[in-house]
Amino acid sequence: MVRLEFGQWTYLVWLALCIGLPLLGCWWNWGDVIWQKRRALGWALAGALVGGWIWDGLAIQFGVWYYSPDKIIGWWLLGMPIEEWIWIAGVTLLFGSVTIGLKGAAE
Repeated sequence: MVRLEFGQWTYLVWLALCIGLPLLGCWWNWGDVIWQKRRALGWALAGALVGGWIWDGLAIQFGVWYYSPDKIIGWWLLGMPIEEWIWIAGVTLLFGSVTIGLKGAAE
């Protein structure tokens, strides 16, 4: 089995590849439709960040999961590594953008 690791940049590199690139593709293809729904997407993002912070923050505090210090850059915000904040925001924007784009394409 091949393991692609990038030291402390591992989590960020995987976020860029698995969320960033598809998100750019969504915005490239459906940018106008997504822009029209930016307010709804913004509210979804705000809710996800608050809910994700509560959920992930508690999970980290209670030891349900942890982040390997050699795979993250080490910047923490409100009890979570910055990569986790990016993941929450990225997944919310990606799935919201796909939903908006597919609905807009079907109309």
